[in-house]
Amino acid sequence: MLMKIKLTIAVLTLFTVIFMAGCDKIDPPYINESGGGGGDDADVVQKVLLEDYTGHTCVNCPAAAKIASDLQKLYGEKLIVMAVHTGFFADPMQPPFDTDFRTNTGDKWRTDFSIVSYPSGMINRGLEGGRIAGKGQWASRVDAAMQETAKASLKIETNYTEANRQLALKIDSRFLQNASEKYLLQVCLVEDSIMAPQRNNDPSVGETPTITEYYHRHVLRKGVNGVNGETISSTSIVANETYTHEYNIPIDVAYNADRCSIIVFIYREANGEIVQVEEAHIK
Repeated sequence: MLMKIKLTIAVLTLFTVIFMAGCDKIDPPYINESGGGGGDDADVVQKVLLEDYTGHTCVNCPAAAKIASDLQKLYGEKLIVMAVHTGFFADPMQPPFDTDFRTNTGDKWRTDFSIVSYPSGMINRGLEGGRIAGKGQWASRVDAAMQETAKASLKIETNYTEANRQLALKIDSRFLQNASEKYLLQVCLVEDSIMAPQRNNDPSVGETPTITEYYHRHVLRKGVNGVNGETISSTSIVANETYTHEYNIPIDVAYNADRCSIIVFIYREANGEIVQVEEAHIK
């Protein structure tokens, strides 16, 4: 009898493993969902955006990228990183520095926020202690931003069709309290782990003076809904009402769709401060 029970358990276990393995394959179109647009307000998590302003000829930038990566390992999905290549150090030069990661969106932000030194960062574009932060301030600024109480939630649904490289986006914004001030929604396409040379002066990070096989992380590719986004509502914000925005965008054939994601954030029109951010892979 005992032998029969053990055999039954073994068969059921094997069947479960086979069944779960069979569930891993997902056929196109690829539908992905991230974030939380509903549920109990107490369950809404405050997430933080770290913008890393960088360039491939900036010798101090690989060390900053390492700090961002370490912070992301510490905070997990609560910290979202976006690398914005802009300014002199991002300009294409003679090979091997001929890759062009610049975007109209990134160039506009650099001007808007008066970013003049590299690497520079913004953490939720907060004003406390000055909006622009050097890499040595990132850890403390991120920790402080994590302590803020969430004012809104974001839910992203991506539907990617590989045959024509079209991405359909549905983004739901929900605020936890009424608000009379205006908020904007910014939608960005980013690509991860792009290999291209990077200048470097820190041997602890990689070879000097150039890391030949350097993986550029979280690279901003484009602003989906303009360089400054769009207004969420033309009237006062109503608590717990869902504000939906939908987009259909082509994914450039030069981008690796397997490594692309969408970053969405909500910010105050009055001072630019980000109140919530979310990220979802397109596949």
